[in-house]
Amino acid sequence: MSPFLRFFPLSPAFFGLTSDYRAYWEEELYICRKHIGWSRQDLMDMSINSRRYQIHLLKAENRAKEESYEEQRKSSGSGGGNRTRSISGDELKGKLKSGEING
Repeated sequence: MSPFLRFFPLSPAFFGLTSDYRAYWEEELYICRKHIGWSRQDLMDMSINSRRYQIHLLKAENRAKEESYEEQRKSSGSGGGNRTRSISGDELKGKLKSGEING
């Protein structure tokens, strides 16, 4: 055996982590800590597949809420309310002070 040959020669097609992996990993940790409320130690102890599945569930839940909100907005008309006339700022203040409008 030649002293210049590597013990485990790696081919150019060797699979390894890309330089973007760290950014994705940090983003997953951020999402889990902020939106799910897990501690960093919980995330370190968790498997990658489990963590990614939890993020998938969070995204699906948010997507369902967003769709529900859009349906409600569309069913209520233009979403502009049902105001019949304009009111000035001073008039509004007076009605709030007199208790005519509960703020």
